[in-house]
Amino acid sequence: MLINDRYKLQKRIGSGTFGLVFSAKNVNTNETVAIKLEPTAQVDTLTHEAAVLMKLSGIPGIPNLRYYGVPDHNRYMAIDLLGKSLQTVSSDYKKSVPIGIVGMYAKQMVQIIQAVHERGFVHRDIKPPNFMTGGINKNESNETETHDKLFLIDFGMSRTYIDDKTNAHRCNKMRTTGIIGTPRYVSIHVHDGCEPSRRDDLISIMYVLIYLAKGRLPWKAAASPELVAQIKKTILPEDLFFEMPSSYLEIFKYLCSMSYDEAPDYSYIIENL
Repeated sequence: MLINDRYKLQKRIGSGTFGLVFSAKNVNTNETVAIKLEPTAQVDTLTHEAAVLMKLSGIPGIPNLRYYGVPDHNRYMAIDLLGKSLQTVSSDYKKSVPIGIVGMYAKQMVQIIQAVHERGFVHRDIKPPNFMTGGINKNESNETETHDKLFLIDFGMSRTYIDDKTNAHRCNKMRTTGIIGTPRYVSIHVHDGCEPSRRDDLISIMYVLIYLAKGRLPWKAAASPELVAQIKKTILPEDLFFEMPSSYLEIFKYLCSMSYDEAPDYSYIIENL
């Protein structure tokens, strides 16, 4: 079966609550892409994600949307085929990623999320599996792969933070149940019921950097989101960033001091990573 008269599914390369991810070949150009497949019987997340990717088009570090459609009982979204996730990169290093490489990734993470924020979106699910390295040069006659360039993926939970009617930052709607995002990486504010804002994306990035530099987070074994939150609230920032550059600690303290709708100082963050 050809999807959109051009994409032939090859091997399965991933899965999630949404459905499956396949590599696929464009039979017209010989390019290889990644295709997300979501059954129409499931809750629709791909339509939203495709719409977000269209609005983020052109940002370095955001995969290109190649196709979105519902030709049968599945929704399909084709994007650039990328390399390894930072989750896999961390596993490849066994214990920890060298701090020089962590710093290289850190600057890119903040640059990408700054551009996303400047288009009016918060990602709301920053974590190692959602940062992909490199990219594969997709022409099969000359496949190369690099791991020094980062891409941010999975915009299914992303939302705008600007109110269309007022053109101002949306008000914080406190939640009493559930957490938006992945408990290991969300900020304390999100644990406490806050709607994720720009500061919370950046705090999540800092947790990702700790994970990369140390190979684990202090709350890795916590059995519930509530216990994760408890550990985050009691551990000293100095202990979190022990043996990491002191500037990382200062950035984290700055982010934690920000108000819900405050605009981050991205230049300060990038210059000190």
